[in-house]
Amino acid sequence: MEQKYASLSLVAALGLLMAPASAQVVLLTDEENHVVNETTVYVNGDPGLPGGQDDLGFAFKATSAIDQFVNLKRYEVSVLPGTTNYFCWDLCWLPADVGVHPVWFANSAVHLTAGQVFTGGHAYYGAEGVSGTSTFRYVWFSTSDENDSTWVDVVFNAQPVGITENASLVRTFDVFPNPAVGSDVTLTYDLATAPAAGMRLSVYNMLGERTLTRTIGAAQGRLTLRTGDLPAGVWFATLESNGRALATRRVVVTR
Repeated sequence: MEQKYASLSLVAALGLLMAPASAQVVLLTDEENHVVNETTVYVNGDPGLPGGQDDLGFAFKATSAIDQFVNLKRYEVSVLPGTTNYFCWDLCWLPADVGVHPVWFANSAVHLTAGQVFTGGHAYYGAEGVSGTSTFRYVWFSTSDENDSTWVDVVFNAQPVGITENASLVRTFDVFPNPAVGSDVTLTYDLATAPAAGMRLSVYNMLGERTLTRTIGAAQGRLTLRTGDLPAGVWFATLESNGRALATRRVVVTR
């Protein structure tokens, strides 16, 4: 069935210091060749009509430094009821209502040879006439070592034509020490404007579950996460405005 996809406005939050490509399972780039590993990407479009075929979509390219099998899984982080979504990793799933697949694995892993650029990856979102934002985390991992992984958060923002979103509100967002070895974690941020009501920091685990939140009350500041708040593991700290993810940082905690 032929699909039509709305025109996109992509804004990648590229504030993270990127590790060398060889340290991650794949190097991820968007259609404009921007590196998007462990960043938040915004896809803007019109909500359309219920049952319509004008899905919002994001295409990405994956490049491997070694010969390996790579698979993809998708987490629902913050989604709007009544919407649909699906994705492709070589093969495509059929659209499904949100909540049906909180965690969704691709049909099968793809074998990538060293230096190969794979273009069979896409993420799609059907607003079904519902205005607002839904956030998904896409995680690529090696089938030989699932801890060898990287991710991209995609925020699908469906608003009526003429309503724009400020996707560059965050000037800086930093975490230290990172990794944290038996110590507290400090997060510093600098916003372009004073935060609106509903601005907060949320911390998610690897399953996309929110484990704690902190209110953001000033344009600049720092927040401390105590040692007891974060068990050893990988966490994701996200600045959010009324449920919309603005920037995400991965936090590694060891003991």
